[in-house]
Amino acid sequence: MLNLNLFNQRIPSSMSSKNWKGDWLFRRERLEFIDEQLKVTRPDVVVFQELLTRRGSPSESDINILSHGALEGYEWDADAVRDYKDTQEVEYHAAAVGLPVKLANGDLLNKSYWEIGVDGFMSYSLLELDQKPFLLVNLSMPSSSQKVDHWYRYVREEIQRLLQIFSLCKNRLIISGYIPGGLIWEGYTELLNEFELKDTAQGFCEALDCLTTSSENDIFMATAQGQSPSHSDRTLVHQGALVSFSSVAMQQMKNKIIYGEPYGIQRLWASRSYGWLSVVRMQQCE
Repeated sequence: MLNLNLFNQRIPSSMSSKNWKGDWLFRRERLEFIDEQLKVTRPDVVVFQELLTRRGSPSESDINILSHGALEGYEWDADAVRDYKDTQEVEYHAAAVGLPVKLANGDLLNKSYWEIGVDGFMSYSLLELDQKPFLLVNLSMPSSSQKVDHWYRYVREEIQRLLQIFSLCKNRLIISGYIPGGLIWEGYTELLNEFELKDTAQGFCEALDCLTTSSENDIFMATAQGQSPSHSDRTLVHQGALVSFSSVAMQQMKNKIIYGEPYGIQRLWASRSYGWLSVVRMQQCE
C-alpha cells in the first residue's frame, strides 16, 4: 500500500513571483515522474490526497493520466472534496486498487466526505481482499495545529460509526494520509489507543529516515512557510497486523526540469511530500 499526496499547487512558491496554481504543464511533468516510480513499486492500493481534475478537460486529469500508465486496469474510488472556481479544478481524495484487492460491493452509505477544520478532509473506501472486506480511511488533518485534539476526537467518532455500519472489527481498519502527531500529542495517541493502531513505520526507520517532508526537496522548501520537515504522511494499521516492509517512497529526484524553472525550482521532485509504502497483512475478525 502506498500513500501519496499529489500536491494541489495552491501554496505559492516562495522562490518566485509567478504562481504555479493551475499550471498543468508543470503538473503533468510531475505526474509523468510519479508514473515512472509507480511502475517500479506497483502497489496493490494507492491512497491519494490532493488529486485534481480540470472541468471540461479530460487530458488535465490526474486519474486519466495515471490510468493510462502505471495504474492501467486499477479500480478507482474518488470523492470530490473541494472545488476551485479560479482554475476550474476539482480536488479529490481517492483510492486506486489493483488485484488481488477490489472495491467491495454492498457499500451501505451514499458516499460522502467529512470536512475537518479549515482545510482537512476525511473519506473512506470499502475494499475487499480474499472476499473479506476492510475499511480504508483516507485522512487529511488540517494544516493548522489549532484545535487539533478536538478534530482527532471527531475523527474517532466517525471511524467508530463506520466500523459499526459495516460490522467490521478494528483488525480490518487502515488509516492513511496526512496524520501529524507524536506520542506527546493527546489527540493522536487517543486515536492510536482507541483503535489499537500502530504506525507502519514503527521498527523500520529512525529519525531522518522517516521524514516525508524534507529540506532536500525543492518543492517542499519553496512552500514550507516555516514548517519543519516531519514524518506526517503515514499509514496506521491494527497492532496485530503483520508489517513486512515499510519505507518512505517516491523520493527520487531528477536534475533535469522543464516547467519548474519559472518557479525557482531547479530539480524535479514528484510532489511536495514523499509517499509512504507499506506491505501489510491484516488479521481476520474473530
